[in-house]
Amino acid sequence: MPFDPNEWIFEIIAIYAAIISTFTLYYFFDQSRVNLKVTISTGEESGIDKNTVAITVVNTGRKPVTLTVFGIITPEEKKIIVSGRDGKSSAPPLPVRLKEGQVCTGYYSLEENISYLYHYGKTFQIKGFFRDAEKRDYISDPIEVVLPTLPGNVKVLVRPELKGGK
Repeated sequence: MPFDPNEWIFEIIAIYAAIISTFTLYYFFDQSRVNLKVTISTGEESGIDKNTVAITVVNTGRKPVTLTVFGIITPEEKKIIVSGRDGKSSAPPLPVRLKEGQVCTGYYSLEENISYLYHYGKTFQIKGFFRDAEKRDYISDPIEVVLPTLPGNVKVLVRPELKGGK
C-alpha cells in the first residue's frame, strides 16, 4: 500500500482535536466547581494571642460559595462548632458568601476551652473546618497545639464521660 499524505494529515488533525476537546472539557468542569482552601494556624503564627488558633478559608475557585458553619476537629474526629462571639473564640458573621479570592477567618480560644480539651493531653493535633450551604465540609491539614499552662492553684474539672477519650 503506497503512502498517502492525506490520511496522515487527517490522523494528526484528529489527535489534535481530541487533545483540545479534552482540555476544554477539563477547563469547563474546573470553572464550575467550588474550590476552597482551609488553613489553621496557631496564634503565634497569626500574630494574635498565643492561646488562640485561627482558621482561615480562601475561595481559590471562580464559583461563589456560601459558608454557614466553622469550627475545629478534635483528635478523636469530633467536630466542635464555634457559634458565638464569646471572649476570644469568635465565629465570623455567618452565613457569608465568598467570591473568588475572598477570605474569611474565625478564631478558637484554647484557653477558654481548656476544660474540654484537657483530656487530650498537653499537646495534641487539631484541624479546622468550614461547612458550606450544601453541607460539604472543607477541612484543613492538622496542626499541633499546646494547651496553656495553668497556675498550680487551679484545678480542672473533667466530666467522667470525657476521661480516657470516651
